[in-house]
Parts: sequence; C-alpha cells; structure tokens
Amino acid sequence: MSTYFDSLNLFLQKTLVRFCCIGGVATCVLLAGCSEEAPIVTYQIPTTVPAALAAEDTRMVAAILPQEKQAWFFKIMGRVSAVDRIADEFREFVEQIEFKDGEPVIGELPENWKRGGARAMRFASIDINTPEQQLDLSISQLARMDDWDALVTSNVTRWRGQVGLEATDEKWSGAEELDWQNGDSSAAAVWVDVTGRPSTSGPPAMGSPPFAGGAPIAGGGPFSGDAPFAGSGAMPSGASGSPDPHAGLPRSAREAIAARAKEVGGTENTDAKQSDSTTDEEASKSKLKYDRPEGWRDGRMSMMRLAAFNVGPEDSAAEVTIINAGGDLRGNVARWMGQIRESAVPDEEVDAALENAEKFEVSGRPAQRFVLLPEERSDAGEATAIDATIIPLEEGFSMFVKMTGPVETINSQSEQMKAFLQSIEF
Repeated sequence: MSTYFDSLNLFLQKTLVRFCCIGGVATCVLLAGCSEEAPIVTYQIPTTVPAALAAEDTRMVAAILPQEKQAWFFKIMGRVSAVDRIADEFREFVEQIEFKDGEPVIGELPENWKRGGARAMRFASIDINTPEQQLDLSISQLARMDDWDALVTSNVTRWRGQVGLEATDEKWSGAEELDWQNGDSSAAAVWVDVTGRPSTSGPPAMGSPPFAGGAPIAGGGPFSGDAPFAGSGAMPSGASGSPDPHAGLPRSAREAIAARAKEVGGTENTDAKQSDSTTDEEASKSKLKYDRPEGWRDGRMSMMRLAAFNVGPEDSAAEVTIINAGGDLRGNVARWMGQIRESAVPDEEVDAALENAEKFEVSGRPAQRFVLLPEERSDAGEATAIDATIIPLEEGFSMFVKMTGPVETINSQSEQMKAFLQSIEF
C-alpha cells in the first residue's frame, strides 16, 4: 500500500512542477510584453504643396480682332501651368478665325475644347480642359472707336491690372501685333500675353467681359458698348475675379439685364402650320411668342439670339434675327446704313431715315421700323438691304427684330415681316 501512495505522490509532484514551469514561462512572456517599449515608426511627409492647392501666378492670353464697326475680344485667364499648355494652340486658333456677317465663325474645336453654356454679355464661351484647371475662353465684342490704338491700350492696361501688373508706356501697353490670316488693313490685330500675381486671393479668375461699364448695343453681334470702357485703369473693386460677368456694370444695368433674362426666358413659335415640336409644357414656360410666317425656316442661333430664321429663296435667302441689346436709336440706324453702303452716310440721310420710320405698336410698345436700301439699285439682286424694327424696353435696352439680305428678298418679304412683327408678344 505504501508503494502505491509513494508512486501517486511522485506523479503529483512531477505534474505540479510541469504546471509551474509552464505558468512561469507564460508569466515571464506577459511581463516582458507589458514592459517592452512601442517601436518607433518613421513617416516621410512631402514638403511641396499639391499643384491644385499651390499659390501660382496668373497668365492671361488674349486677342483683339478688328472689324469695321466692332472690336472682338478672345480671352483666357488662369493658372500659369494651365495656360502654358494651351497658349500656342489658342494663338493658332485666333489667327485662323474668319468672320461672316460681322460675327466670328466658330468651327471645329481642338481636342478637349467644347462649347460652353450661354453667358450674358458674350457671343460665345468655350470650356478648355487641362489637368491643372478648366479654362474659360470668352468671346465678346465692343463698338469700335475711331482711335483703334486708344481702345487697345485702355483694355490691355486694365487687363494688366487684373493680373497685378502696373501700366506701361509701351505701345498698346506692351501688347504685340498678331499675324491674323484673315485681317484687313483697317487696323492691326493684337495679341496680349501677360503674367502676374493678382492682389486678390483665391484661384485665378475666369474670363470676364472686356469692359467695365457701358450698355450693350445692337447689330452684327450680341453686344457692344456705347463706349468701349468705363475707365483706363483697373476694373472697379470686386469686379476683377468675380464670377459675375456683369460685375463691372452699374447696378441699374445689372438689374435690367437680370430682369430681361427672367422675362424673356424662352420663345414660343406658333407656326402658320402649327409646329408639332412645341409642347404645351414648353409653351407655358415661354415669354416671347410669335406667329412664324409660312415658308420661314429655322436659322442659325447664337448666344444672344432669341430667335433666328432664313427667309426667301434658298439661293438668295435673307436672315431674320431677334435680340435684346442697348444703344441709342440714331447710332444704330446710322451704323446699319453704313453696313449697306460703301461710302460714308451724311447726317441728312440719317435724319431722313429717322423721319420716315414706320411707327406702330408691338406687344403694346411703340416700335419704329426702318427699311434701309443701298444707294445703287442697278445690281439690286446682289446688293444688301436691312429691314430693322426697334422696340424699346427698360433701362435703355431695346428688342431688335432685323432682316438682312438681298434687296429683292427684303422687298418680297416685307408683308410677311410686318405680320410677324405684329404677332410678337412678350
């Protein structure tokens, strides 16, 4: 019996020793884990700011192209790194621009360029995508001054101020002549390329109108000012870099533009043959309504046109357009007469045109219609005439309904034009 108990006691002692050894090792491991210091981890932090966030100079590239009655502005402004990518391509683009009926022809665009949405006070906007920034190419116009150099210098000086540069005594404030393939000898096309750091913070501003004041004027394009600029210095405080394209205009003018945009939010075409394309929903949203004469075809729309038609024979069609713009009555009539005549128009003939205007009401407003013919009638089939009606609105703005084309077509469409005018409601 004692032998059995001696064996059992020896077994229990050995088992206890094993458990104590295992527990001791585990305890040592746990104690070691608690007392060991955490490892040091090293990180590498970049010292350069990402390009999208980095402060960067602003570069502006622009072209000023002369036409008989207007100056046209093509302008891009943005981060240097973005503008550097497209500057050469943009210059080639404007060097090849052609004009038709007083407006630039915007044909096929380069890769990564696309037409932008309608922007007030612009003929067109083009969005240009680059890795650094989406750039905005603005295309607009102003009434041309007699002194071309003064117009160029004043606008370039103001643009220099927008990128933080001082004025300079150089010709055209440092701009250079542009090799424009389709230019004429009336005035030199101008290329502007300036880089600086604007005084205001934030990213470089998108393209803004080429003027700081003045109401738009009708004829040949979407707008042009009674004066091409409001001052020779920088734009008013807050205008530069503002996303509002009317930021430099007087408050009354901005409010008038906004009111007209709200009032004339669309068009309703009640065809003589009842167009199926106009739905009840579209009609309910429309503000400008009219009856389209039979035979009038859809014309080429632009950013500022409320409606456009081609009328008359296909091979000698005239164009009818409706736009809202500004400008004085006499100035517009004199300019239209100059467009259809090769020689200067005497004041007496402008006075006679104003006196002989046909007066009637359009949508309850007093309208004046001017049928302007060229001096020589021997080649009437080739000569150009204008049938234009001015309907006054508010704040110095007017609605211009204008038909331009061959004399014979203008005369043959006279009754249709009168009926169209009398059908207009807004």
